[in-house]
Order: sequence, then structure tokens, then C-alpha cells
Amino acid sequence: MIKTSTTISNKLGLHARASAKLTKLAGSFTCDVWMSRGDRRVNAKSIMGVMMLAAGMGTQVEIETDGAQ
Repeated sequence: MIKTSTTISNKLGLHARASAKLTKLAGSFTCDVWMSRGDRRVNAKSIMGVMMLAAGMGTQVEIETDGAQ
């Protein structure tokens, strides 16, 4: 398992277009990809899940992967 933290730097946060790009990238990997903010953890391959994080600019999120690299 790989786990890292990052801060959202896009001035619009994880809006629809940014979320779509992120989920497309996450979907290109065979491993599980998860994002979390606070106590909410979502599948990063789900655009609705990523948007439900409501991560605006400056928000710190954690990204976790598990499985084959």
C-alpha cells in the first residue's frame, strides 16, 4: 500500500472537469485508488465520489493505493 498527502492547488478545487481528469487517470491503473478528506473516504475511480469530497483550493487530501502496481 502506498499513501501520500497533497494539497489541492487548483483555484476552482476539484470541480467537474478536474474530477473527471483525476478519475480517468485513477481508472487507468489496476490497483485500488482511494482519496480521503477528514473522515470521508471515496473511490478515486468514481467521479461522484471525488466530487462529494468537496475539496476546494487549499484542502489537504490523502491518496491511497492498494494492489498491483
